[in-house]
Amino acid sequence: MELSENAQKIFKELYCFQNETIPEAFKRVASEFAVKSTDEKTALSLLTNNIWRPNTPVFINSGTNHKIFSACFVVGLEDSMDNIYEVANVARKIFQHGAGIGIPIGNLREAEAYIYEGEPDKAPEGKSSGPLTFMKLYDSVGETTKSGGRVRRAAILCSLPIWHPDILDFIECKKIDGRLENMNISILVTDKFMQSLEDNTPFDLITPQDGSKRGELSPYDIWDKLAENAHASAEPGVIFIDTVNKYNLLKKDHIINCTNPCGEIPTIPFGCCNLSAINLYKFVRPNGEYDWDGLYKTTKKVMLLMDNVIDKMDYPDIRFKESTHKFRPVGIGPMGLADTLFGLDLPYDGPAGRKFAARCMQTMTTACIEVSTELAKENGPFYNFEFYKEDVLKIIGGYVSDENIMNLVEKYGLRNYQVTTCHPTGTTALSCDASYGIEPAMGLVFQKNLISGEKMIVANPIFHRKFSRETWYSQELIDKIFNNSGSLKGIHGIPRKVRETFVVAHDIPYKSRIDMQSAIQLYCSTAISSTINLPKSVTKEEISDLFIYAYEKGLKGVTIYRDGSKKGQPVTFKDETIKDYVRPNRLHSETFTVETGNGKMYVTVSDNNGNPVEVFLNLGKSGQILNTFTEGIGRVISLALQQNVPLEKVIKTLSGINSDTVAWHRFEDTDIRPAQILSIPDGIAKLLDKYYLNKEDKKEENGHSTSEFCPKCGQQMVATEGCFSCSCGHSKCS
Repeated sequence: MELSENAQKIFKELYCFQNETIPEAFKRVASEFAVKSTDEKTALSLLTNNIWRPNTPVFINSGTNHKIFSACFVVGLEDSMDNIYEVANVARKIFQHGAGIGIPIGNLREAEAYIYEGEPDKAPEGKSSGPLTFMKLYDSVGETTKSGGRVRRAAILCSLPIWHPDILDFIECKKIDGRLENMNISILVTDKFMQSLEDNTPFDLITPQDGSKRGELSPYDIWDKLAENAHASAEPGVIFIDTVNKYNLLKKDHIINCTNPCGEIPTIPFGCCNLSAINLYKFVRPNGEYDWDGLYKTTKKVMLLMDNVIDKMDYPDIRFKESTHKFRPVGIGPMGLADTLFGLDLPYDGPAGRKFAARCMQTMTTACIEVSTELAKENGPFYNFEFYKEDVLKIIGGYVSDENIMNLVEKYGLRNYQVTTCHPTGTTALSCDASYGIEPAMGLVFQKNLISGEKMIVANPIFHRKFSRETWYSQELIDKIFNNSGSLKGIHGIPRKVRETFVVAHDIPYKSRIDMQSAIQLYCSTAISSTINLPKSVTKEEISDLFIYAYEKGLKGVTIYRDGSKKGQPVTFKDETIKDYVRPNRLHSETFTVETGNGKMYVTVSDNNGNPVEVFLNLGKSGQILNTFTEGIGRVISLALQQNVPLEKVIKTLSGINSDTVAWHRFEDTDIRPAQILSIPDGIAKLLDKYYLNKEDKKEENGHSTSEFCPKCGQQMVATEGCFSCSCGHSKCS
């Protein structure tokens, strides 16, 4: 077992039981996948060599009396009060065991629709409050149940068809911060709507109560509202539901109308997510070639293990067990794609990188299909296979190019109706030193917390291993990359091929991100969970274009995060009493240098989620009087910021103060011209203006992300795989 100090720390904190070692945890987990005597040995080897990881609930619940191994479940929902509250209870059971739930909330009739209590020929009994009311119910269940202390927070996704009469209210239901905060929302966009949008013809709104028309809207009004809210808060997500069902093997009588919370598993009612990931980087050979045969054989082993566990695990409701035993869904996905592309000198945002990723997905899916036919031969195909056979052969034939395997599918059928996916790998990837799923690297240089409490700037190990002996590689360069948000963009002295290959998320145009997902989706039997990171400057219109491009490229869904997006609108309260500032135990800080006419000034700014709250100043070797003066300025600025004095007022007060000596200073190496520093106060003002005033705009211009900061270690978190995650292992979704 070769794990970094960071990976070992994450594994011990999140996955090991009390007083349990990592090898003991591996053995505990491996035993759950064993049906034959050799299965446990196979699983243990894959875990120990950091080639494979099942999803988090397996580590949490294996070896206990509650063997809930699925990461998520999708329920059915009927338009009745009894079923609405029954689903609330099912959700409670799911949350108790660290899993998430998808709820097709659009099955409920719209607000103000008549209620007939099962007797439509009589006068109505009242009017419906609509689906949004019951979303609050499910969110409350999640909020209450997550206090049980599980590793993972309650996760909910509610989906609503774009033709639902309450669509506009649904789009805006999370506009105010704090509402439905345990819940993600997604819109099921149909081909008919996209055609209506293209033709600019009125779009019909349909009640789920009886399928009749309840009005119409301009498709532009719906689409504009969708883009506007996605721009402001990264929600709603978009699911192209007709594309989903086009590749649904069971579509003859099981239509999919919801996904799991992260969106990578669109599934039938009472389906579940049985997920695990294979580390692609483990198949990069020392000579720079890729071991395709090794990936294929490993995937076959993992497929057998994942099918085994279906019969051994527990379920929160008998309906999940019945559905899963009938159709036996599995979701095996990749992790470490960014690492692998770096190792092979392939750019993430180029044709060669996309071709490689597509081949990885096709290799994995083909291996899974071959094993599924073998299992079907031995144990029988999934339930009612002959009824679905025509669709199965057509759809699977698009994934598998090997005629021999397709002949086996036709002869024996398939044991599993879903086999591959691209799911969020989060801490499971970190626990085996792999990059997240299919995401590009978030940065080439990051800050590492040492056991001693000190912090160290560390380069990506592949980048370091490849180039540390080059003359252009130095600690000074690593510091520059770190201060450039981990990107090589704009930094001089690095060979062009290296800059083009070692790209990070914010270097990659959004269309290239979609092109990568599209290449992978061609051979993925479910869907993809991957966050497309966008700069703060992106417009609502560009987000609209992005969604349309994703649809045209055949994606089943798309998730975006615009840097600096707000989760809600500001709320003003009548009580504006200034309260005493309470300093958190840990704050993120950055230290800058500014050349002044009185010498080099060191400025340390501490911020709370991007808002500066402390300023410390030191003027180097400039004598007692000047240092006393600068310390006093820092304290006064800090006090003002802590009492909510607007930053722009602080800057305006300090700006333009003259002294008898002027200096010139470049805040960044990439600055075209230096700034004139009139005095110590003027230098502070210019620094705060450059990096903190209108922080979303300023930080983006200078390569600083406006992501949230980790409450555990203080490092900057990144939006990836549909969530904010930190290299220390903390995630907002766990």
